[in-house]
Amino acid sequence: MTAADRRPSVTGDGKSYCGGKLRKRDGTCTRPAGWGTPHPGSGRCKLHGGCAPSSVTAGINEQARQLLYKHDAPAVTNHLDALQRLAGRALALEETIGEMVNNLRSLRYESEGGGEQLRSEVAVLERAMDRAGRLLVDIAKLNIEERLARVTERQAEMTMDALAAAMGELGMSGEQQRQARVLVARHLRAVSVA
Repeated sequence: MTAADRRPSVTGDGKSYCGGKLRKRDGTCTRPAGWGTPHPGSGRCKLHGGCAPSSVTAGINEQARQLLYKHDAPAVTNHLDALQRLAGRALALEETIGEMVNNLRSLRYESEGGGEQLRSEVAVLERAMDRAGRLLVDIAKLNIEERLARVTERQAEMTMDALAAAMGELGMSGEQQRQARVLVARHLRAVSVA
């Protein structure tokens, strides 16, 4: 079954329905999309494969895509902040799915054919763990903390250079400039600690 086969059909009034093929008569299933499944509103109903692990995953992904269009996605201006926020969400997702898996009575279930199947929640958890892990490794490779420290040091150097130039233009003596630098450095440390 391809992803296109699992996609629900849409009626003239804009409502989604299952669209699975009916065996006894020609036509398609008109139950609401995702009826009786963990992904109501998208994908096949439970009678047409909507509870199969791949269908559950596809249905949940479709629900996420539908919700995404409701959000306004502005351009990323602070890449570091966006990356850290994304990492936080990835970890929160992994933790949330982990709680769902912990609440399951069994990690496996018996399929209609009698075979044992792994619950789709476990597969989603594994994927979330992989994604969160890759994202954290990527952040570590960027060496962000060290880069931020260098940027902060450079900003402090530029501030001190500008201050020295301003004090020179004001005609301050060398001793007054030295005292002013000491005072500014002390105040900057106090502000950075607070």
